[in-house]
Amino acid sequence: MALARFIHITDTHIAPDPAFTSYGHAPYANLQALIDTINALPYTVDFIAHTGDVVEDGSDEAYQLAYKLLSKLKFPVRYLVGNHDNRQRLQTMLGITNPAAKYEIDFMAGGVQFVTLDTTGPIAPGGELTPEQLARLSTFCTPNGPPLVILMHHQPLLLGVHWLDEHIFTDNGGAMFLENHSEFEKTIAPARERLRGVFFGHIHRAFQAMRNGVLYSSAPSTFGQLQSYPTLEEPQPAPEEPGGYCLVTVHDAGTVIQQIAIARPK
Repeated sequence: MALARFIHITDTHIAPDPAFTSYGHAPYANLQALIDTINALPYTVDFIAHTGDVVEDGSDEAYQLAYKLLSKLKFPVRYLVGNHDNRQRLQTMLGITNPAAKYEIDFMAGGVQFVTLDTTGPIAPGGELTPEQLARLSTFCTPNGPPLVILMHHQPLLLGVHWLDEHIFTDNGGAMFLENHSEFEKTIAPARERLRGVFFGHIHRAFQAMRNGVLYSSAPSTFGQLQSYPTLEEPQPAPEEPGGYCLVTVHDAGTVIQQIAIARPK
């Protein structure tokens, strides 16, 4: 029996100028096409999870433009902070008058416990969780309780792709992944039997993997994907791959993920 159903979108990268292009495509036009598609769906979902990089440059103007589009969605949206985001401005966009130093929420939907993590770290584009965040997460990751889903921006495991798994960014050796992914894995381990998935964005393509009995899943960017063959040493666009989203259905005993591509706007 389905307990909860949500749509996973990520990496919309809206800039102040609607004509802005990235990876050869226009994020604004592609997001509009995705919104039209979602609003025309013949079924309902509990919510939409946006796992970060809502905007390209963290500016007020970009958030105003992003919200103008995203507020048209007919389902509620739960936002996470990505490395391109400004967490204070993101929270202001959502009407939060006292922005938190780390924007994290937990909520129930259809009998499933959802926990979000703010994984932005000190060295972009990589991520990190503080000891305080891991301690908070551990309060949810107990052996007993309802089915559990964790939402975050940075990938919390190595994916077998050179540029995703190595410290190749910035003079400080920045990486794409969650730096303390081993500590994250230890923290969630007690909840393995009821953990229905860890969902993330950031890598600009859909990915599913099982590690130590835990499902990890990323969604495609809404506009542009990146290549990810094993020996690729630096990020390269995959212009032929369209934007899209994932439909996630959480059941009593497992999770079903359907990846949906969106036709390019003309």
